[in-house]
Amino acid sequence: SIEDDFSNGADSISAFASALADKTVSEVQGYQEAKAEAEVIAQERLEAEAAAEAARKAEEERKAAEEARLEMRQGIVDFALQFEGNPYVYGGTSLTNGADCSGFVMSVYAAFGVGLPHSSSALRGVGYEVSLSNAQPGDIVCYSGHVAIYVGGGTIVHASTPSSGIKFSNVNYRSPICVR
Repeated sequence: SIEDDFSNGADSISAFASALADKTVSEVQGYQEAKAEAEVIAQERLEAEAAAEAARKAEEERKAAEEARLEMRQGIVDFALQFEGNPYVYGGTSLTNGADCSGFVMSVYAAFGVGLPHSSSALRGVGYEVSLSNAQPGDIVCYSGHVAIYVGGGTIVHASTPSSGIKFSNVNYRSPICVR
């Protein structure tokens, strides 16, 4: 009968529509899951890029700080060297009128805002120790009863004696106890 055919056709259409709706819901869910996954990937990529940029900036800052540190060390040495030939005066702290060894080191560093003791033995405890082979310009070389400023290339500048004043010497002119 026509009614049965129509009814069967309506049921088929209804079944087709229901299947189409289920497929659409499934596709929308798949799309939403893919979109969520893409958003997570995009966020992870942004975080990785931000971390890489932060690491690059940190490396640039580290390099700039190292350059500034080396520049300051060389500045200390250059400043100290201008007093070569000036007198040694026991207990003195004047870079022009006379200083003893620790007074010389103390006064040179004071010009750079670094407070140090006026005692060769006390200077053995400042900063941190490095090996002589790792000494850098501006380090303090400590001897028994004496201190000097490392210039580089195996040389020091120091207030040596009353007869020789402030001068250059080989770092091993005496046996160093430590380098700070």
